[in-house]
Amino acid sequence: VRRRVNVVHRLDRGASGCLVFSFADDESASLDSDSGVGATTAMMNSMASSDAQKTYVALVHGDGKWNGEDLLQKGWFTIDVPVKDENGKTIDGSFTDLRFVATADLSDDAAQDAAGASACIVLARPKTGRWHQVRQHLANAVGHPILGDSTHGLSRTNRIWRERRGMLKERVCLHLTRIVLPATEFTPRGIEASCPLPNDMMNMIVNHMPALMEDSGAILFEEGCLAHPDACI
Repeated sequence: VRRRVNVVHRLDRGASGCLVFSFADDESASLDSDSGVGATTAMMNSMASSDAQKTYVALVHGDGKWNGEDLLQKGWFTIDVPVKDENGKTIDGSFTDLRFVATADLSDDAAQDAAGASACIVLARPKTGRWHQVRQHLANAVGHPILGDSTHGLSRTNRIWRERRGMLKERVCLHLTRIVLPATEFTPRGIEASCPLPNDMMNMIVNHMPALMEDSGAILFEEGCLAHPDACI
């Protein structure tokens, strides 16, 4: 665009999906606005608002059951479990809404015991913005680590997916599929953006667990994960 930009929202390395930027030259030009803040600051405040919504889709290891409970039958539910920050300090007040959408058993030659033997599609909406919050909650609170997550995941399972099932080397299977921000002085209609699942994650599903899409296609389409409901059926 040949203009400097400021990052309003970024993604973890290896993740994918929606990004939000503002034009850097708009920041100084808007400091005399009614609110007394620039466009970037206003958008970051909008991002932190309780009315903002970020919807992620994740491919995770596991069969959708945890401590004897079938998570696929719960619909949306809220995780309220402390997480760690970058320095290992425990942070309370960390909330994520989760929805387990579908699960698939994988009986190919790549599966080794429990490693790589099952996977789920999960939707996640973090209500707070802690470090690796969605990744930590999926791995530690409900025992379903994201595929490719080398920090909070399972190295043996990740190796199977990379070496035998085509997962990209640096990929963390977490994708920000939709972001909704409330209105600001500079964005009076708010912001809503969506980004369908990228080809690499789609290929993992189609080639190794097509039943996942058959069971979850309509829901993923509603959430903006797919360009159309039968995208890969």
